Amino acid sequence: MKLSKKDSPYYKWVVLSNTTLAVLMAGIDTSIVVISLPYILKSILIHTPGGNALPSSSAYQIATATSFTYLLWVLMGYMLIVATLLLFFGRLADMYGRVKIYNAGFLIFTIGSFLSGFSALIIPNAIITEGIQLIIFRLLQGVGAAMMWANSVALLTDAFPPEQRGLALGTNMVSAVGGSVVGLVLGGVITASYSWRWIFIINVPIGIFATVWAYLQLHEIAQIKKGQSLDIAGALLFTSSVAMLLLGATFYTLGTMGAGATGTFHTVFYPYMEYSYIALLIFPVLLILFIINEFKYAKDPIMHMNLFRSRMYSAGVLSASLNAVGRGGVMFLLVFLLEGVHGYSAFHAGLDLIPLSLGFLIVGPISGALSDRYGYRTLTTVGLGLISLGLLILSFLPQNSSYTVILFVMLLNGIGGGLFASPNISSIMSAVQPSERGVGSAMSSTMMNIAMMLSMTIAFVFIGTSVNVTQLVTLFVGTTKDIPAKIVNSSLYQSQWISFMHAFHSVFIIFTVLLLIAMIPSILRPKGKAK
Repeated sequence: MKLSKKDSPYYKWVVLSNTTLAVLMAGIDTSIVVISLPYILKSILIHTPGGNALPSSSAYQIATATSFTYLLWVLMGYMLIVATLLLFFGRLADMYGRVKIYNAGFLIFTIGSFLSGFSALIIPNAIITEGIQLIIFRLLQGVGAAMMWANSVALLTDAFPPEQRGLALGTNMVSAVGGSVVGLVLGGVITASYSWRWIFIINVPIGIFATVWAYLQLHEIAQIKKGQSLDIAGALLFTSSVAMLLLGATFYTLGTMGAGATGTFHTVFYPYMEYSYIALLIFPVLLILFIINEFKYAKDPIMHMNLFRSRMYSAGVLSASLNAVGRGGVMFLLVFLLEGVHGYSAFHAGLDLIPLSLGFLIVGPISGALSDRYGYRTLTTVGLGLISLGLLILSFLPQNSSYTVILFVMLLNGIGGGLFASPNISSIMSAVQPSERGVGSAMSSTMMNIAMMLSMTIAFVFIGTSVNVTQLVTLFVGTTKDIPAKIVNSSLYQSQWISFMHAFHSVFIIFTVLLLIAMIPSILRPKGKAK
């Protein structure tokens, strides 16, 4: 009998190549936005009322504060929408098919990229300002990304046998990290040579090709259980509770920036502190209602709590979440260090951050293949140990340290991350039944995305309460040209960053402790390999 495409021995490689392209795009999109922030902010400021006024005027100062708020939502809003919708789309995938949700996600992500690149060009700025348009279209991108991420791991787990699963997932993760490397370089080149709009438009032809390819080539392998119902109440309560938690964290971040400020910045930012208290008070109420609904009323719960009965699954998710809190803000803090303390341009800083991902790129596929043969526990625990050592060094890093020391720490973190990530996700997915892979993958990804946002919140709060807010804006936005070494090395320039370095050290002490705690569930996970 002639094999159909989904029964072909080559089909698993089709799945790997398509999902790898998806995470490559997502990886590029994350870092390319970070490194292009100076140029995006400049454009948002120009298109904000008062942005063209004299710098000494109150209108200009209000426009600056408003633009910076928009910029933070462009960055954090994308992460927030991904974290809140992953579980919902994972559950839908288990009910209606992973391929359908995945393909739709690719299309939505591509449309969001197109609209982000043409913010204020299709819809005039006079109707909706460029900053607000960019936030909305980035949220649309986040919806597409959540649909893809909720299903890419499940598709790979369905397609690959257990003895090759670690290699496949490792390759997929390396592509995501490789995308962040490409994004750092590509973002600097594109924004310096052309326009920041191209960092989004470049996704469009790739997205169109990948969407069509996925539609023509991917097939549903999973056995979809009939008669399932969507837990609408659970979906609304969970999404709302996570949204309140992350909104509260984001509002608190903005509020701390205004707490130590005066004048315009205080007026614009400080009210967010009250909003954060409201959101953080609503969060536990919604979470308790969600838990009651899941255990007492839901016929088909959106979150499968039974998965946490597996020591392999719960250990993998917990260690991954703690690792994400400890590592989620590392790149941002190093960007601040290189662009502020060292006076590098955004492009120069992007090039110097490549080693942070280089170790991951080299070790990731190797560790995935080794976990297929020897199991997960040793690799994941050693990886977390190396990351902990790197973060500990950063917590004592001298202000005038050479780039060589920073390079060593970045390589150490990259190698540790490569050793940990592939075996850990493989261990998580090996503990999930085929019919639950969509929601199992989404639950794990949701926890990690929430953890990454909390990591950034910790970093921003410590810096926001230690550094003058005007100086913080300059530091966050970065520069477009390298500052001369004579100026950077002067005592006057370096004295501006003493308070930042205190915050820098405090944050990395917290991150180090979290990574050490993450080693406990990693060590306690069962021995052995995928079954």
